[in-house]
Amino acid sequence: MLTIQKFAKLAGTTRRTLIFYDEKDLFKPKEVAANGYRYYDYDQLYEATFILELRQLGLSISEIKTLNSATDSHALNENLKDVLTKINTQIDNLNVLQATLNTRFNQPTEATTSVRNQPFVETAPAALFCHSRQSVACTEEEIAEIYADFYDRLGKLNLVNKQDSGFRTQLPNSDANRYPDASFCILKAVTATMDTGDLPRLEKPAGDYVSINTTNDTKHICIGLRILAEYIAKNHIQINDHLWQMNLDETFTSKGASNLVRLQYQIQA
Repeated sequence: MLTIQKFAKLAGTTRRTLIFYDEKDLFKPKEVAANGYRYYDYDQLYEATFILELRQLGLSISEIKTLNSATDSHALNENLKDVLTKINTQIDNLNVLQATLNTRFNQPTEATTSVRNQPFVETAPAALFCHSRQSVACTEEEIAEIYADFYDRLGKLNLVNKQDSGFRTQLPNSDANRYPDASFCILKAVTATMDTGDLPRLEKPAGDYVSINTTNDTKHICIGLRILAEYIAKNHIQINDHLWQMNLDETFTSKGASNLVRLQYQIQA
């Protein structure tokens, strides 16, 4: 017979774990002496190892008891199928997490100017985005509802993949007066091979964009739009009707956007 310390060492576990299993009627010692000392048999090692491995897989005490109570191989197989399903689900979740983190750490590091309210022209490559449904009322409540629905369907893990995000608004001529009530959709950059379910996609075309950085609130965005409109008029720039409002930080502070945002219009040739 083995003392609890020796059996625990042989099984690759601890004395405390064996006592816990005994108290839960999951794995009992072969004998308990009058002084309360627990003793184990070598043959118990195989059952103990099986239990420890199932615990490693995340099964609860009650689930393992159910497995141990199976009296024939068919019943055991049925229970183990549930274990396999759980393992496969865990693997799928880990694969999603791995892909998310790989995407994050593979993003190119770009120097982002934080200068505000100074227009500039930049050249941007084409980008592919998933987008939410269009807004109607543009209230904080509606923005929150669209945001929650969008990331529930896309997957909340994508919030941390560090790919571009923002909004697209139909706003001709950088018209600040129309901005507070303009319809918008939420954007999140995706890859062509990424599974995004039934969420629609749109492409941000490659080309030159007239841009301005500003603080994310209606007052400052409208100021930025007016400055941008003056710059566009002064330099005789032709723009299309879509305002791209891109987040410059991954921490969203208000209305699903970062504290600093970039307003962009594509320049028409």
